[in-house]
Amino acid sequence: MSFSTKNINDFWNKIELKNSPPKFVKKVSVIDFEILKKNCREKKEFFIKSIIKRMYSGEAFIVRNAAKKNLKDIVLKLAKSYDKKYKPSFHKMLDNTPNFHRIYDKEVTKKYSLYAIKHSYFFYNWNIKTKLEKKLKEGVYRHWRYIKYLAGNGMYQYEKNIPSDGQIDRLQIVNYPRGGGELRDHVDPRQNQRVVSGLIMSKIGEDFNSGGFYFRDKNNKKINIEKELEIGDSVIFYGSIIHGVDVVDKTAKLNWKSYQSRWFIGMFVNDSNHVKNRVTAKDLTGSVANKKTG
Repeated sequence: MSFSTKNINDFWNKIELKNSPPKFVKKVSVIDFEILKKNCREKKEFFIKSIIKRMYSGEAFIVRNAAKKNLKDIVLKLAKSYDKKYKPSFHKMLDNTPNFHRIYDKEVTKKYSLYAIKHSYFFYNWNIKTKLEKKLKEGVYRHWRYIKYLAGNGMYQYEKNIPSDGQIDRLQIVNYPRGGGELRDHVDPRQNQRVVSGLIMSKIGEDFNSGGFYFRDKNNKKINIEKELEIGDSVIFYGSIIHGVDVVDKTAKLNWKSYQSRWFIGMFVNDSNHVKNRVTAKDLTGSVANKKTG
């Protein structure tokens, strides 16, 4: 049976009404992107329902080969070009917002909904013009469209939206610098995108030595999965599961100018700043004032 987006959304609604959302990770499994892609393209009901039920029960998935290996080179070239051409800045998600980058140090991060020490580069589809930017978009969406489908959205839903439409796609290249890069315990909103997804663009033991991505288990213990991850993998899970990034190379000297660090691509359907009382991710550590500027 062919399983439509409406069927998927109805199935999500059914299981979400029946049980409370997962808070902790129960299991981390591995699946190859080509298998996920094939079953989504063919709209296989049994496969899709199984993945949804497993995610809502607290299972997360490492998706192997979700991106091509050369996407890392594109990420680094883009980051270097933005560092060279533009000073760090901040822009709310309003119509005609430009692409930009910003450094989140210990003072800046307190203004946001999450505590994160990072250097982020933000890309919006209405600004995708250069060759590198187009390659970034192509490299991300070849994976993300299928994750959107699994989450009950149309594969191309939101892709052409502008901020005044309410919800927009935003791509974020993130540099978690050695010597302090981190993202503390949090959960993500699910009203626009039930399934969280991110692409891994660095390798522990090569680009950095310690720290990295973790979940919390039922005993509130951190389950760090960074050693299981390869460049080009993604991690997908239901957004209510607590997760974060442990401090990257804690004993190293913090250097914002270094590109030898942990790199990641985040993709999310955000409420724009045109939305009143928009919903953002939620910090669980009391580290920030939860001012919604981002």
